[in-house]
Amino acid sequence: MDNDDEQEIQKRLLKNSLQKQLDEFQMLSAIFCNAGELQVDDYSCIDNLDSYINGETDRLNTKLDYRFDLPLLQDQKVQILVELPHLYPALEIPRIVIRSSGIPRDQERMLTSKIEQYIEEEVVERDEPYVYQVIGWIQDNFTELLQTTGEKKEHPTVPSKRSDTANEPIVFERLWIYSHHLKSKTKRQTIIKTARDLKLSGFSRPGKPAIICVEGQQSDTQEFWRTIKPLKWQKIQIKFNETETVSDEKEMAALRHFESVFREELFCEMDEDSDTEDQPMSMSLFMKFLEKHSCGYIKKELFGFQNASEAPIS
Repeated sequence: MDNDDEQEIQKRLLKNSLQKQLDEFQMLSAIFCNAGELQVDDYSCIDNLDSYINGETDRLNTKLDYRFDLPLLQDQKVQILVELPHLYPALEIPRIVIRSSGIPRDQERMLTSKIEQYIEEEVVERDEPYVYQVIGWIQDNFTELLQTTGEKKEHPTVPSKRSDTANEPIVFERLWIYSHHLKSKTKRQTIIKTARDLKLSGFSRPGKPAIICVEGQQSDTQEFWRTIKPLKWQKIQIKFNETETVSDEKEMAALRHFESVFREELFCEMDEDSDTEDQPMSMSLFMKFLEKHSCGYIKKELFGFQNASEAPIS
């Protein structure tokens, strides 16, 4: 088999997988048809997948991801986030994550592990889509899943004064992350989506170099770092982190330097017909942005500018 034949087989497999994803999403939309039950943040991804399957484009700009909002807790809905890799269901497994303000972040990670374990052990036939099977399993076993993951979280601790978590301090953290470059649209979308799911504020600047800043509760900023660090990077590191203990959410909000919604910023002088990720960063625009958000002090940490002054977190 020559190279061309192998590439054609891989392309057919990819198109077949994407078509199954779209067919499954259409089926899920018919089942979870109440307002708000099933949502897609960006419907252009469906258009892109359709265009690729039909041969209208050779570029896949994104993955299909969507979320369920289901009443799995009393008086509270639970989000189930689904992200499908391009070769699901044939060769790759979906990323399915549970999010709820009523569930601690550590327990959410345990629930994610339980879902992965269920897929590995119970989903035998993976040639056909199985997100509906997994969602049904979560719905049927959610109370038991909460109990088992909650027990594992609490079991190693001594059940005395530790049970009173209301008095535990809240730690605000701002992470400044530096990467050699960031061009992948999939990676960029993962960064934005993860930050927004975790209710973090801040920004990401794609291109070369790439700079990411996230701020919020430390458990969430560290979860963000754990999520993006394993992605394929030539080089990525936390250049600087700032922390401060606060007593409540109001104090934390006062420490934030950025708008409540995480955004992608480009800081480049736009040329017509140019890819934004190929444009060099305009240092003057970036510095103005930092000064506007009371972060001028960070240029020394990021770039070694000697004229930058240190500043406190607030």
